[in-house]
Amino acid sequence: MSVIDDIKANIDIVDLINSMGVGLRRSGRSFVGFCPFHPNTRTPAFHVYPDTQSFYCFGCHASGTAFDFVMRKQGLDFKGALELLAARAGIRLEPKNDAQRQEDARRARLLEINGIAARYFNYVLLNLSRGEPGRDYIAKRGINQDAIDAFQIGYSLDDWSHLFSYLHEKKGYSVEDLITAGLVIPGERGPYDRFRNRIIFPIRNMRGEVIGFGGRALGDAQPKYLNTPETPLFKKSEVLYGLDLARDAIRTANRAIVVEGYVDVITAHQHGFRNVVAPLGTALSKAHINQLKRLTDQVYLALDADAAGQKATLRGLETIRTTSEEEGEGRMVTTAQGIVRLENDATIRIIRLPAGRDPDEVIAADPQLWQTLVDQAAPVMDFYLEAYTAGLDMHDPTQQRQALERIIPLLSELDGAAQRVYVARVEQLTGVRSELLVDLIRARLQPTRRSERNRASRPSTPPLPAISPVSTTPLDEHRRHTEAYLLTLALRYPSVNLAIENLLENLKKQHRDAGALFGAGLEDLLEEPLHQAIWQAYLATPLELRPTDPESLQFWVDTLGEPLSSEAKALLEILNRRPDDVRFRHEAEQCARLIRKAQIMARIRRYKERLDELTDEEEIQQVLQHIRDLSSYAEQITRPRQSSTFPDLRNLLGQ
Repeated sequence: MSVIDDIKANIDIVDLINSMGVGLRRSGRSFVGFCPFHPNTRTPAFHVYPDTQSFYCFGCHASGTAFDFVMRKQGLDFKGALELLAARAGIRLEPKNDAQRQEDARRARLLEINGIAARYFNYVLLNLSRGEPGRDYIAKRGINQDAIDAFQIGYSLDDWSHLFSYLHEKKGYSVEDLITAGLVIPGERGPYDRFRNRIIFPIRNMRGEVIGFGGRALGDAQPKYLNTPETPLFKKSEVLYGLDLARDAIRTANRAIVVEGYVDVITAHQHGFRNVVAPLGTALSKAHINQLKRLTDQVYLALDADAAGQKATLRGLETIRTTSEEEGEGRMVTTAQGIVRLENDATIRIIRLPAGRDPDEVIAADPQLWQTLVDQAAPVMDFYLEAYTAGLDMHDPTQQRQALERIIPLLSELDGAAQRVYVARVEQLTGVRSELLVDLIRARLQPTRRSERNRASRPSTPPLPAISPVSTTPLDEHRRHTEAYLLTLALRYPSVNLAIENLLENLKKQHRDAGALFGAGLEDLLEEPLHQAIWQAYLATPLELRPTDPESLQFWVDTLGEPLSSEAKALLEILNRRPDDVRFRHEAEQCARLIRKAQIMARIRRYKERLDELTDEEEIQQVLQHIRDLSSYAEQITRPRQSSTFPDLRNLLGQ
């Protein structure tokens, strides 16, 4: 029995969810309450099933085990949820080796140093006479005492060693640890303070622990904004300022607003807009999106309206697009309304700010105007068209071509009606006839289609033994083995991820209503917590460091901590294939179909159980329609694919 199974056996999910603020009442064999993941106050839609130790919301479709609930409710990764639930269950996790214990001790010291430094900076701002320049700046920006306390804003003296002397001589921390924390810089004449004569903004992780600092210069020092360098605690490109304070508000509003600077976030929170966060001087990244998607599927970007702000917005969008496509998870797609979203993760909109005004200026001067701008946030496709044609003369063929080179790749991603709508809009903007635009789109798509035909024409090796059919009981042994086999294929062969995404997306398009209940990524098929954690660790690995062959895969597995490493090694024992075997995509698709079928059947069972509790005829009919849609979806998933060589028999029969 694994530690995961031990934790599950020792935790009652009903007690867990009740203890985390969700009031549940018994209803037949299940418990019901109001969902903590989306606003609902009329009809309790959140169901907890003691028999399977799982939960499901009929409103927002959140579902999973105790691990899923804790990760989503607390905004934790799997490791954090594992530690929390193990402590709750009274289970001791596997002892760490000496190196791990030393690393934990070092991290604890760095967190302690940062916490003391944050209190020091805050004390200097509020109490020392030499903190007057900081107080003047804070007053000028309209930041009140409540905001100072909530964000623990501070001030660093215009002194080369004031903080160093305090931490080293009075508190006894080593020079090495102070340098590692990023607070002190080694110099020829001795260590000196990194932050001098700056407003200090402590940067905290999701747990509220201080992991770094941002400093805004008050004088002519450069750079204007200075952050803690990369440390064992702090990676600038992965942190969102204010997320620890914004977490609950983002979940309640089901909307995260991303602004540019520290003061933008502070001013927003001060005026009651607490779902606002900011990257630390970097473009919005996939790591940022991964943090936000645990809390919401709606991300709004509110960057400066000037040319620099527009370029920053484009950089952020392009970063999301390129990293998503490279990782094979959640490619950028555009809905019929022109909203670009990270598939299965987040819808992205752009808040258009008045020219020359920052978010904090708008919020402080007119909070209602800010709310209006948020409500009127533009679809990303509209933003792209405006940005890519701004400043260009559409009567000049050279500049026309420049605009089309940027726009055609976007149009080629659209489907059906959405593409026709935006082709017409581009025709109006550029003066290029729609027929020519369509030809350019087709020309862009043709190389991809030729590549697909070439792959299909390659000879295949004999298939492996067929996989046993999966039971519809969630996570029974058949299901667990199938899921493990699929994950192993995805780890060994990077292209499996994209193949599964394409398969699930195509199935979803054929049954839009039922398909919308399920994600279209490989991660949406994994329900075993260890499998989820291994896959998330893989996705978190930089692209250039991901394993591409058995040797590098084994090395990568060895870098995982326990219990992930042991589980991943067990997975690798499942797969013993030749590197030139090209049938792995077909095998992976078989697994995906079986797992998705099991997920659909589990959803149907839940709807049938809910029928016994309903009395309103309209609700009964809605649930029955859901069951019919899901049944049709399940039938489509298991229907054999038409042969590309011989006509399908149904075609010959005219069916």
